Amino acid sequence: MKKVWKYPDEITDFVREHGHEGSVREMQERVNSRFGTSFTYDQMKSMFSRHKVHAAPRLGRKYPDKRITTPEMDAFIREHLKGTGYQSMANLLNARFGTSFTKDQMKNYYSRNKLDSGLTGRFEKGSIPVNKGKTWDEFMSPEGQAASRRTTFKPGHLPHNGGTPVGTIRLRHGHRNRPGSHPYYWQKVAEPNVWRMKHVIEWEEHNGPVPEGSMVTFANGDTLDWRIDNLILETRAQHAVKNRHHIHGYDQESALTANQIADIKIAVSQKKRRRKGGKP
Repeated sequence: MKKVWKYPDEITDFVREHGHEGSVREMQERVNSRFGTSFTYDQMKSMFSRHKVHAAPRLGRKYPDKRITTPEMDAFIREHLKGTGYQSMANLLNARFGTSFTKDQMKNYYSRNKLDSGLTGRFEKGSIPVNKGKTWDEFMSPEGQAASRRTTFKPGHLPHNGGTPVGTIRLRHGHRNRPGSHPYYWQKVAEPNVWRMKHVIEWEEHNGPVPEGSMVTFANGDTLDWRIDNLILETRAQHAVKNRHHIHGYDQESALTANQIADIKIAVSQKKRRRKGGKP
């Protein structure tokens, strides 16, 4: 059985107490000088890991022996951690110690030291907006006000998606206008921004509302041909069976025949299910 080396208690206590003050390399030199030992870098690194000691954070690989914070700053960060985000912490440190920390440096510091501010990034229930009851001058700089005015709607100005007259017809791809989906014509039917598929509107003008569980499709398969002679009504079940078995028409008559074939397949499938269930 492999023997586990146990470091002297006075050394481990010293590392636990002072390990956060510098790097592993610095602690290796301090321990060897203080206790007359000959620890290697790997041995000291192992001691840090075994006793869960975190060395002081670094600026990066380019400057491996320079810390971005002092022990006093580390204590300050932990004292003000809860509820303080990266930018806010950087501002506090810079005001207190005259430093120039950035938001990204604080983000890396939090991550490296496994610090949790308790912030979720969401506007929590009960929180009060910083601008509530305030004028622009009280919470916004002159530069910020100027930038906001450039993008603020002027009297009489209509947004690009709200100034379209009712009755306008547009081409869209699918229900969510995604490239690659089938194209359809849509018509604006009401304000502020209510649109419906043109072929459905056309069918309802001749036949009334589309029954629940049904849909209007194109007899010849052309989703841009919304002539009433090219529109047929079918149930969603018929539509699913036709797609599954690739049963399609090329005009209104053949499309209605395809619906009848779909009805037969649905009836056969239902009969098979009843037989499996022991029903006549």
